[in-house]
Amino acid sequence: MNLSVRCWVSAVAVLTAVLVADPVRAQLRTGTGSRLSTTGQTKAGADKGEKSDKVEIKRFPPPNKTSMVRTPEFSTSAAGGQPKLSKRPREWALFEVKYATASKWTDELAFNYHVMTKGKDEEGKEAYSYYTVTLRYVNIPKGDHMSSVALPPSMVERYGEPISLALEIVGKDGTVLASQSESTINYPSKEWWKDSNVMDKPQVSRRSGLMDRSKTPFALINVDDYEVVQ
Repeated sequence: MNLSVRCWVSAVAVLTAVLVADPVRAQLRTGTGSRLSTTGQTKAGADKGEKSDKVEIKRFPPPNKTSMVRTPEFSTSAAGGQPKLSKRPREWALFEVKYATASKWTDELAFNYHVMTKGKDEEGKEAYSYYTVTLRYVNIPKGDHMSSVALPPSMVERYGEPISLALEIVGKDGTVLASQSESTINYPSKEWWKDSNVMDKPQVSRRSGLMDRSKTPFALINVDDYEVVQ
């Protein structure tokens, strides 16, 4: 084989190798379709400097007797006040959560609280009451913070003390950033407040009354530990 023929054969071999290798390299770069979509979104978010807010639940109250707290008493010097009617201290079901944020500033966090209490119905049979409330904190600086909700004494006295507490902390974009649940009884699923096998039972009643601490007598205690509720 002369020199020109050998050169022509070599050129064809190189061109064939390139045409075969290009699809292979492309396949290695993209991988599967679903992986491509996920990787692409992640890279796009990184290129834009986007980051998700990081939240950590550092202390979570157990839903039992330790959550029962007497109404705080404040001394006053107002003249002409009426004498106190209550002969015994009343108790609130108070739930105080300590959490930490990692971003320099977090625009908004939604705290979705779920509480189950156990009491007796008019016939003396076991009855359960479910309460939920959402608190939205805004302009949250980096560091440790507190969040708190409470059931007033009248609700506790009538419908029973807490047996279950759950919390989901949700970011501005709807992402669940942190969650925790504690209970003194066993449920068929961890997210019991979403389980129809629990919530649709005739013994469970949905009630209102769970409130932010700013609407309770505890509002003036350690005020700076709590962020503004929108």
